Formats: sequence, C-alpha cells, structure tokens
Amino acid sequence: MKRWSVLVGCFLGMSIAPPAILLIPLGLFMKSVAGEFGWSRTEFSIILSTAAICNALVMPIAGYLVDRFGARRVALVGTVLGCGSYMCLSLTHSFGAFVAITGLSVALGNLASYPAFLFLTQRWFDKHLGLAFAITSSGLAVGTGGFSYLISQNIALHGWREAFVMGGAIALVIGLVNLAVFVRDNKGPIPEAERRDVKTEISQDGFTLRSAMATRAFWMYSMAFVLVLFGAVGASFHMPAMLSDWGASPAQIAGIVAAGSAGSLVGRLLGGALLDHLHTRTVAGIFLGCQLVGFVMLSDGIGWALAASFLIGATQGAEIDILGYLIARRFGRLAYARIFGTAFSVTLLGAIIGPIALGMVFDKSGSYSVGLMLFPILPVAAFALLCIPDKSDKRPEIMAPTHLT
Repeated sequence: MKRWSVLVGCFLGMSIAPPAILLIPLGLFMKSVAGEFGWSRTEFSIILSTAAICNALVMPIAGYLVDRFGARRVALVGTVLGCGSYMCLSLTHSFGAFVAITGLSVALGNLASYPAFLFLTQRWFDKHLGLAFAITSSGLAVGTGGFSYLISQNIALHGWREAFVMGGAIALVIGLVNLAVFVRDNKGPIPEAERRDVKTEISQDGFTLRSAMATRAFWMYSMAFVLVLFGAVGASFHMPAMLSDWGASPAQIAGIVAAGSAGSLVGRLLGGALLDHLHTRTVAGIFLGCQLVGFVMLSDGIGWALAASFLIGATQGAEIDILGYLIARRFGRLAYARIFGTAFSVTLLGAIIGPIALGMVFDKSGSYSVGLMLFPILPVAAFALLCIPDKSDKRPEIMAPTHLT
C-alpha cells in the first residue's frame, strides 16, 4: 500500500507545480496586468515564452539533481523557493521585473515538478505504470482548475497582486505537508506487486542520457510534442482574451477555461489508463485527433468554444502521460529523470513560440483567425513524427548501469 500513498504525494506535488499555479493560469492576468502597465498582448506573451525558456533550461538540471540526490530533497527545495518567488510577483512594478521574477519562479519551482514526481512514479510502479502516470499528472489538471478559480476570484475582488500572494501561500502549505506525509523515495527494487513477471525483479538498467539522445526516437518524440504544445499552449494562453474579444461574459470565460481544465483531467486519466492496454501510437492518435477537432471548432468562434476548450485541454493533459510512458518503456530506468527532463525541455520550444506567434498574429491583423486556421495542421504533423520511430528506428541495445552521463 505504500506505493499508493506515494502516488497520492505525486498527485499533490503536481497540483502545485508551476504549470498549475502560474504557467497555465497566466492568461487570466493578461487584461488586468497588461492594462495597468500598458503592455501589448505580444509583450505579455513574451512573459510566458520567457518563463517557458527558463522551464526548458532547468528541466535537464532538475533531472540530474533528482537522479543524484533523490526526488524528495529536490522537491523540498523547489517547493520553498518556487512558491516564495511566486509570491514576490505581487511586488513588481515594471516589465523587466515581472519577466525576471516569473522566470525565476518557474525555474526554481520546476525542481518540484515533472522530473521529480514522474521519476518517483516509475520507481514505484511498472505493471500499472500508465495508470500511475495518469494519476500523477492529473494532479496538474486539478491544481490548474482550483488555482484558476482562486486566481480569477482574487483578481476580481482584490486585484492581481493579492492573487499572487494568496496562490503562493496556499501552494506552499500544501507542498510542505505533502512532502512530510506522503512523498517517499524508493532506492530499492520495484515492489513485487508491480512486477509484470512476479518471478523476475525489475531491472534498473537502461539508456544513459547520451545514448538516448543518439537515437532517432528521442528526437522524433520530442519534436512531435513541440508541435502539440505550440498549438495547445498558444490557444489556451490567449483563450481568455480571445473569448473576451468575441463578446463572452466573465462567467462564460470562466466556464470555458474550466472546460479546458476538465478536459485536461479526463485526458490525463483516460490517456494513462489506455497506455496500459493499447499501443502508444493508437493512444496518441486518439488524442491528437481530439486536438485537431478542437482547433477546427475554435476557429468557428464562440459557439463551439466550450467543446473546443475541452478537446484541446484533453490533448494537453494526455501528452505528458504519453511522453513519460514512451521514455520509460523505450529508454529504461537508469537515467529516467535526466532523459525525460531533457526531452521535455525540447518540447517546451513549442510553448515558447506558440503564445508569441499567436500574439503577433493578433497585433498585426486585429484577430486570431489566421492563426486558428493553421493550427489543425499541427496534430497531423505530430502524429506523423510519432510514427517514424516505430517504422524505421531499430531500438538500440540497453546500456549497463555504469555511467549516467
């Protein structure tokens, strides 16, 4: 039963990770913050893209630290420093300060994010790895929904500065209690109940980071999710402002944004469960098809926005499960945190460029229509990239656990 309590800890840890409390809900601050300081939407989009760059830079480092010192210690540092930096955003009075502190909050906070908690998950689970990944990553969807509601209410009642203070304080309390009660490292073998063959101990061997990066599969997987995040993050970041431009009321905007969070939760749980029973390519095809339909619906305007938000959110939710599962199954456990952290840092190129690209489209044309018309191409191209390794890339030989570089 200990593995299930650790899984609760991984769920709670992801619910207060930077994507849940800052990156995904950042669009809720767009009109109030940009309006106070007179920034354009392209300028505000640069904040998210800068944060995504910091996110990408820190992921391999976080992976190294987790492999070296253990997930619990690294997560403790990330929780304290990340939440503290988040609250400091309430003190900013300039564009440069807002960008710098946002980037710092993301960089420090992601020490207690994907590399730490997905690393713990694959150390405690194997037979039910897909389901375990789903439960872990669903914490992100639950946290996003909860903190988005908290932030929107605080902005409306007390202003955006109060929203940063309240959100950071609540996240800090949850994180510290979680680390004290639920989160535990596993330095031994996989629990016997999680071994696919109960007579065989699960090997902790696998690829080194260098050998994984030498494969075509590593780069095809990473670039596929660059395209997924380009569209998903670009659309979700601009969604509140986009809906407001279309004449949606605050209540409608909140409901449509919440539908995206609900879709993310469904996508994470369903995607992870399916990974234990279906081919990974099949699961990816299902959710990329959802993203395609969502983009087509969104380009039609506010009438289909609720369903579109749900479908786009479902794909954004499932993508972490799929990428984490691919890395675990193809490259093994030896340097999992490092390999996943590096692959995920590559995928964040999409999160860096997507919001800026869509913001530039709006600032130059006065609408989002051109960008939304092109977005359905992205999931088609992503699926093609995911199919390439299965057809043409021979799996390299698993490396012995001698060096972790």
